[in-house]
Amino acid sequence: MSVHTYSVRAWRSVHQRLGPNGRMTISKALAFPHPREAGARATISWPMGQIADYALEVGVGLAPIFIREFTDRYEIAMAGIDLTGRAIALLEANPKAALCTGGALLGAAVATALARKADAAVAGAVLGALTVLLLNTYLEQRELSRTTCPS
Repeated sequence: MSVHTYSVRAWRSVHQRLGPNGRMTISKALAFPHPREAGARATISWPMGQIADYALEVGVGLAPIFIREFTDRYEIAMAGIDLTGRAIALLEANPKAALCTGGALLGAAVATALARKADAAVAGAVLGALTVLLLNTYLEQRELSRTTCPS
């Protein structure tokens, strides 16, 4: 088995043990493979006394891991906070925000498709969100007038 293959397998096993929001420390006394041997790329993070920082993609669709190298150890953290899950939970809790977000995304997509310029995405997002908010306000007022004023 090549050094690269061994290193990739070792770091994948670390990734599997971490789980979401997990952290782990590996002592260099264990002779664990260096992150670069597995294909990690150098990155920069907040200085905390480390020698170097690395980001390692362990597989397609998997959250990368961030590795801080110290003189005596590696500190590993899962990079991918489940942003999609958190965003969906926030939108489920606030339907008006979900409606506004959907309008903004739709507006940005339509404006970009029509104008074929990056600036159009921002204008489209604003117009889409405003349109949805105005429509929602109108529908709420209409519903309110139906329930308070009998015909």
